[in-house]
Amino acid sequence: MELDVKLMRYAVVLSRHRHFGRAAKTLGISQPALSRGIATLERKIGVRVFERSRRDVTPTPAGEDVLRMADELVARLDGMSNRLKLVRDGREGRLRVASGAFVHDIAVRPAAAEFIQASPAIRLELLEREWHGVLETLMSDRADFAIMDPLQISSVPTLRVETLGRLQASYVCRAGHPLLDQRALQVSDFARFPFVATGLPSSRVGLIKDLDSGASIDTTTGSILPSIAVSSCRSMFEIAAATDAITLGHPSQIEADLAGGRLAILDVPAKEKVFVDFAVVYKRERTLIPAAKTFIALLRRRLRQIERKEARPTSRR
Repeated sequence: MELDVKLMRYAVVLSRHRHFGRAAKTLGISQPALSRGIATLERKIGVRVFERSRRDVTPTPAGEDVLRMADELVARLDGMSNRLKLVRDGREGRLRVASGAFVHDIAVRPAAAEFIQASPAIRLELLEREWHGVLETLMSDRADFAIMDPLQISSVPTLRVETLGRLQASYVCRAGHPLLDQRALQVSDFARFPFVATGLPSSRVGLIKDLDSGASIDTTTGSILPSIAVSSCRSMFEIAAATDAITLGHPSQIEADLAGGRLAILDVPAKEKVFVDFAVVYKRERTLIPAAKTFIALLRRRLRQIERKEARPTSRR
């Protein structure tokens, strides 16, 4: 059986919109042409992919399996086409970078600004995801490479990992928080206050272990969810600044808030210092194109600048 990629794409787009008119508009074809294309696909593969009604279009149980395979196929082909355009002249195609919220805020976004200034002709797509979504985006060929914690992928042999750097996480609260007045903070002192953060992989449970009595596990993703779970660092810091919630981050993310007396760093001698590693991750069968290498070099420089700045106060003590 010969697969028609164009018809597979039709099915994928229709499954997203659940409406022939909207899907046809997205594809740039007429509604009758889309209807004929879906009918042809179903006839070729011998499976009814969609149930049609006046109000909706829904995948059949067998269609769900077909659509999963079609989505993966279309994503891989789009990724290949995108990479070929970038390799050919560096001016077409789109460099796609996936990352979690923490490293996105610290290094990816600043590096992207430098990259855009240096290479304005290259289109860029920054894919900020929950930690589990970063790996999923990379494995489904929706990103050229990812920036993530290498602990999350220690058992994935198909991926290549290049270390970028390591930063120490700090506990953050609003200026004037009751805990700032206490000397020699103990872990138990945190129990009175909620914790706000993004979901964490189980490998990083040490960041909030014994600090957040309201933490739980998302059984679907395996994420450790704090009392107050958010999806971005900006939300973490805004909530912490306006409430008694505690959060975590790195001083480089909140320099203006620290200088302006809006946020403060909590010193917790009783809590063992926790460091977070960052790495570039991509598929072993892939070769990084020049644009990707340029972006990664900017990331590496950004993290080294932060590490050097972090080390300076230590050397003066």
